[in-house]
Amino acid sequence: MALLNFINFLVFLIAEIILKDNKMIVKFNKQEFRKTALKKLRSQKLFKAKCTHYPLLKRLEELIKFKKAKKILLYMPLFYEADVYKIRRKFPKCDIFVPFMVDISLKMVRLRMPFKIKKFNLREPVASKLVKDRIDMAVVPAIGVDGAMRRVGHGKGFYDRFFDSLSYRPKTIVFIEILDFYTDKILSDKHDVCGDIYLTPSKNYIKRGKNDRGFNRLRSRCDGCWRRVSVRKKDK
Repeated sequence: MALLNFINFLVFLIAEIILKDNKMIVKFNKQEFRKTALKKLRSQKLFKAKCTHYPLLKRLEELIKFKKAKKILLYMPLFYEADVYKIRRKFPKCDIFVPFMVDISLKMVRLRMPFKIKKFNLREPVASKLVKDRIDMAVVPAIGVDGAMRRVGHGKGFYDRFFDSLSYRPKTIVFIEILDFYTDKILSDKHDVCGDIYLTPSKNYIKRGKNDRGFNRLRSRCDGCWRRVSVRKKDK
């Protein structure tokens, strides 16, 4: 009888563990990942967030030089995003653009002052003549990046629709973030933007494949720890 009770107890315990694991798996989806990452990002004090910008921006500058990009899409940052606006004067010979919200998608405009505050508390240039220049590099803020090197954003789909509307793919798509929220799990959908490089203060991630050539030179130019990512398929 004692042995039978012990076996029943073990069965109950294993069932509880499986149930908890299943709940954890269910909860670990893109929505929960985004919620957790956003909470941590927004908890960064303004001065602390700015302190992490400088090494990131230096790395981004070196990456732009290494890639010899001439037409670059940047963005106007929120307080918890890397302030890439600061590097604009480092590239006077480059054409620099920023996203401009049009309905539920984005278009490109030249980065020029003055700015106005629009939806989601974002700054946008007042002079909003849309351009269709072919960009070499797109620098995109991220909430996180998954094992397929696809971006987890705010969930509005603006960047997804923007890149989908282009008749070409920029040579280099760079995700950048003041905290490292890379996960090996596949959380993304096929329509989510797929990047080539993900820059964070603690580690840089680069997609294997076309980026393998010249990787050692890139690593010597852009400091920090680098990890090459083999893009994975959707978890079953």
